Amino acid sequence: MFPITHAYAVSRLVPGAGQLHILGAIFPDAVLTNGLSWDRAHRSGAALYAFLRARAPAGLPFALGMITHGVAPAGLDYYGDQQYATFEKGYAFEEARPYAARAAAICRLPETMGWWKAHNLVEMALEWLIAQRYPELGPRVAAALTQTAACAFLAPHLAAFFEREGPDLLHSLPAMVPFLALDPITPATLAERYERQVRLKHGVEAIAVDQAAALIVEIAAAIQPRCWAFMEDVLGKMGALLAAEGWG
Repeated sequence: MFPITHAYAVSRLVPGAGQLHILGAIFPDAVLTNGLSWDRAHRSGAALYAFLRARAPAGLPFALGMITHGVAPAGLDYYGDQQYATFEKGYAFEEARPYAARAAAICRLPETMGWWKAHNLVEMALEWLIAQRYPELGPRVAAALTQTAACAFLAPHLAAFFEREGPDLLHSLPAMVPFLALDPITPATLAERYERQVRLKHGVEAIAVDQAAALIVEIAAAIQPRCWAFMEDVLGKMGALLAAEGWG
């Protein structure tokens, strides 16, 4: 999923969620800028929670945000990417099936990568829909990512947990801003920022940005109201998990 969606989820799950919750909910996708493995970033939330509870309890909201994002334990990316209901993979992949070939062509990548890229376009469609309902989230996420001085106390603890040196993991969050559509959040800005991600990940100089934006609009119309039912279902499951484990 994309940052507005994750910020929305943690805000629904944690009344009064603050900056640390939001940063933690975004952090697993900072693999784009910090070099952590996807698996490590998406499966470490619970372990980081235990680590910070012993060493820096003030950082627990960050770990809680990571838990809501990840795949083990089951957070939003588990249900969106890995497994949902009886689908072969997660919800976003299932919605992406009809768009795989077009997504590959738009991203100028092999057809074998089309389903993966199409699921990102589904995620961007949901991102846009959530941003339209909750326009305050974009500026809130932008502020969380760019005003990180109050979170500096976390840097040595993240470095120790992930066995890295220095504050680079915390700095990788504001480094994500050029790759994210935050203000304004439109199909056009989502497609343009996605081009930057594709360029970084795959070395593709340019995607068909206008076609990507048009497809985001098309998908957004097609996935309603299923996408809202999906969000309510998984937020219920995630809320039950947080309560059962005493994470909060």
